[in-house]
Amino acid sequence: MKFDKHFPTDQLKPYIKYFVVSENELENKYKVFPTSGLVIGFQYKGQLATIKENTESNLTSAGITGITDGYKIFKNSADIGTILVYFTEIGFTHFASHPANELFNLSLSLDDVFDRKIVAESEEKLTITTTDNQRIKIVEQFLLSQLKDIQTDKLIVEAVKLIYQSNGTIRIKELNEKIVY
Repeated sequence: MKFDKHFPTDQLKPYIKYFVVSENELENKYKVFPTSGLVIGFQYKGQLATIKENTESNLTSAGITGITDGYKIFKNSADIGTILVYFTEIGFTHFASHPANELFNLSLSLDDVFDRKIVAESEEKLTITTTDNQRIKIVEQFLLSQLKDIQTDKLIVEAVKLIYQSNGTIRIKELNEKIVY
């Protein structure tokens, strides 16, 4: 099993925490616990499914999972390879016109959020590429092609910073008092 972390180029660092190249030769069922940002996955080989209430649902080879309030159960086929993109808390808003909150508790096909043709081109390139660095570059090119020139909300950035500084123990009232409007 492989689970290698890669860091984005400088241009993507404000939006992407890191990429992961994940490969597994064996079929596997596993839990994924909530994270503080959205995650995009590109399968360059194999198949991934979600399991909910003992029902297995195959996912498309490129998808996005929103922020969740509980764990999700996934099942991968044997010989699977995936590039995962872990967004910062505010990162996704710089790439899509969909508000991130609309993806809450959802796992969707990436072409529900982005242009189907561009997603398909990236998927095709990923399936014929042979190295992890090339795969990361393809995903970065996809993301750069979707990057929107929008202003980051400074209040949200400050709130996220304060939450991290307090290790998540700050109360909403205190957070509200510390943020300057």
